Amino acid sequence: MATDSALVIVFTATSGVLVVGANKEATATGCRLFREKQVQKEYLAVVQGHLPFNPADSVDTAGVPAKACTFSKLGLLIQDMEEMERLRNQQRGSRAHQKMPGYPRGARHGPNLFTMEQARLLRESQGDSRGEVRGTSNGAGTRELTPAELAFTKMTWHDLTKEEKDAYTEKAKADKQRFLKELSEFLSQEKVRLARKRKYESLDREDSEEPVAYIFDAPIIEPHRSTGVFRMLVGTEADAAAKQSTTICFVLGHAMYEGEPVTKVLLRPLNGRRHQLRLHMAHHGFPIAGDVTYGSQEDEAPRMMLHAWRIWLRGRPADQKKYGDLYFESPDPFELMVPSERRVCTITYRKHKEAEAIKAAEANEKS
Repeated sequence: MATDSALVIVFTATSGVLVVGANKEATATGCRLFREKQVQKEYLAVVQGHLPFNPADSVDTAGVPAKACTFSKLGLLIQDMEEMERLRNQQRGSRAHQKMPGYPRGARHGPNLFTMEQARLLRESQGDSRGEVRGTSNGAGTRELTPAELAFTKMTWHDLTKEEKDAYTEKAKADKQRFLKELSEFLSQEKVRLARKRKYESLDREDSEEPVAYIFDAPIIEPHRSTGVFRMLVGTEADAAAKQSTTICFVLGHAMYEGEPVTKVLLRPLNGRRHQLRLHMAHHGFPIAGDVTYGSQEDEAPRMMLHAWRIWLRGRPADQKKYGDLYFESPDPFELMVPSERRVCTITYRKHKEAEAIKAAEANEKS
């Protein structure tokens, strides 16, 4: 438990972090920071098996090489993944995306579809320069509209019956699903393009040595409550029901526990999907020890070896002045079981404090 400010942080025995405001104002501040995604979290876990330190030496359960990112490019990766999620949530690509040839045609509403159908009939009656006249290939022909079609072209949306409006509304819903599916596919391709451009896994200098992270980004599907299924599922990029999920994983050390190989890992989720860390580790073939839901039913570990470790609520300058840094860290409960062979921290708190110190020193020199 950390109580250095008006926000009380309780690190629970598994993966939970309980943030309690000492008063209404502090509670509102904490809620705002979570809502604005100004919270960075790290977890520790002990997983079954020896996960290699270097992702280049590992493949997933399907035999696919693991995705990776060097420590120095983590900031770039996080920035790109957060932007991808923002675009998915707002259901619209960036302005640059919308100018690309492969960007999907936008979804139409019911009134738009009604107007488009009227315009199509008028084009057919007047000759269509785009070659859309029925029975023609060059747009040279015309046809006479039937009395019903002619009357239809003069109607407004408000002239339609409820049944007619409902029919267009259903078409609009189908068109929206078409757009979301095509947008999801487009953003998935954009993520691949960005990865090729950024080269997250490559070192800037061949002679440099730095930790390399595993990047687990399998989309996650939450089964409908009516199914009664508790387990989350791994989906595909093309599945509209699948939610984009990214987990950063660094191997910290190896050991033997109860005669079995285990690995201690640092996990940094970039999203907040239910069971994300547990599902991603199991999907890669290294379930968290003690996790009988995604691991083995025969697992005899005394608890699920997943622990909330560090959290930073990055407040505004006014928040920091009032509540302090809002950075909290709990002890490593697995250190005796699996000693850490290296130290890694993905939370940018220390960089932020170093930048503040440099800025303060420069200000003092000028004064």
